[in-house]
Amino acid sequence: MKKITIDAPLLPHNTFGMDVKAAVLAEYDTVNDLQEILTDPTVASLMQVEKGKGHLPFWHIGSGSNLLFTGDYPGVVLHCSAKGIDTITNIPSNDSDGVCLLKVEAGTLWDDVCAYCACHGLYGPENLSLIPGEMGAAAVQNIGAYGVEISDLIEEVICWDVESAQEHRFSSGEMGYGYRESRLKHPTDKARFIVTSVILRVQRARKLHLEYAGIKRALGIDNVSEAELASSESPTLQEVREAVIRIREGKLPDPKVIGNAGSFFKNPVVDNSVFLPLLAQYPDMPHYVVDHNLTKIPAGWMIEQCGWKGRNLGRAGVYEKQSLVLVNRGGAMPEEIVRLCQTIIDDVEKKFGIRIEPEVNLIEGL
Repeated sequence: MKKITIDAPLLPHNTFGMDVKAAVLAEYDTVNDLQEILTDPTVASLMQVEKGKGHLPFWHIGSGSNLLFTGDYPGVVLHCSAKGIDTITNIPSNDSDGVCLLKVEAGTLWDDVCAYCACHGLYGPENLSLIPGEMGAAAVQNIGAYGVEISDLIEEVICWDVESAQEHRFSSGEMGYGYRESRLKHPTDKARFIVTSVILRVQRARKLHLEYAGIKRALGIDNVSEAELASSESPTLQEVREAVIRIREGKLPDPKVIGNAGSFFKNPVVDNSVFLPLLAQYPDMPHYVVDHNLTKIPAGWMIEQCGWKGRNLGRAGVYEKQSLVLVNRGGAMPEEIVRLCQTIIDDVEKKFGIRIEPEVNLIEGL
């Protein structure tokens, strides 16, 4: 089934609660529906106009949880409504032991995938539980949390190639994955490829990632050694998922109550020539070693040091429980969120000499 709406309200399609519109909103269930939409005269003509202006010919959204519309969108917004999780049985024999391949439709809620895996004893996604959004967007964004990125689990990303009008498959290695990064976030490929489904590789064998202290605290295993954990059947897969959910619910606002897009900023990865002088100045600064040259510094900590935690700028604010999260206090206009974002970026750069970047996609409007 396909549905094309002209002058479409986007309030139901973004978790920030921005009351904006799209010139066209096109929703589809199948690849055939998508092909029909792309050849629809109204959609096709508008896509050409946008491309001619140097803009993306379309913008594909998931559940609208990692984006900010900065105004009415003058082009075509696409959304996949296809949902489903299927097990692939034709795994090569040398890979079959302990491995399970899942084909997940792009419109499937990501946390539904996590719940499915926990219920069926499939290890891998549990640390990514309760991250909002849909499967297609998760694969593009390379979502991550607590030592796991979705790129660790991806076998293939299946796309529709708008230019050649045929299916195209990217292996995980071809996706150009990095920290909150993939090739499908860049304009050329973003304007050409639409994710229709994703193949995930998960494990039947017990393998948990419990390196983060916050997860251990939530599970009550702070003082349990790695050797003891390795030889124990506790915690269970479901217990880890539930612990991650408790952590996220404790520090992130429900978008149904407070408009937000989750973590708004990326954690900067800096060269040690930048990090070490800062550590000397701020000995208690939290950090995570990436390699012998690079270190990741939590953007939320820097924002908090600049005094922004819990503060507002007009009707936009910084969430009082997590400085990485910008919120709509009620009736905020897109420009108010953008102004707060830019002010925070400038303040962090002035104090630390590091320019942080948004993780959220800012979709330019009129």
